[in-house]
Amino acid sequence: MISIDVMTKAIAGLVIVGQALLVLYVVGLPWRKTALKGVYSFAAEYALPGALLALFGAIFGSLYFSEIAKFPPCELCWYQRIVMYPQVVLVGLAMMKKNRDVRMQLLVLSGIGFIISLYQTYLQYGGSALVPCSTTGFAISCAQKNFLEFGYITIPVMALTGFAMIFVAGLLTKNSNDATSEQE
Repeated sequence: MISIDVMTKAIAGLVIVGQALLVLYVVGLPWRKTALKGVYSFAAEYALPGALLALFGAIFGSLYFSEIAKFPPCELCWYQRIVMYPQVVLVGLAMMKKNRDVRMQLLVLSGIGFIISLYQTYLQYGGSALVPCSTTGFAISCAQKNFLEFGYITIPVMALTGFAMIFVAGLLTKNSNDATSEQE
């Protein structure tokens, strides 16, 4: 069996790949309609499969850390799961063309999750609680770090990256009414 340390490093490595893709997306924004038009078209075409891959990674990671590594999830972790898990169904239905108008749902859910994970990251790096993170009924505080990989990656940083990737996929995804308005 693979050790928890090796698995944590592997998942953190995938997070770095996701962060690099996010940086490339942001850096390329000024050229998205000119020099990088083909790259952004390709990214838009594969935004939903990319979002599904990020979602599966996030769900696998959260379940791995809580069920196999035995890191108990805090209250904020549960809130992040609440907005992360349903997005698999939304993206899956969109990919099966049952609901192509998934853009707003992805943006709202991943935006909420992004804010929650950003707040938890702030707490873990020494920020004072703006809202009390009650540990009543939870085994750990929301500010506790279960591990620190590559000097900055914690579980909330992983979630933050996943939510950011899904948000960008939502930005790249066109609703079916967007496609029809472009053809007119």
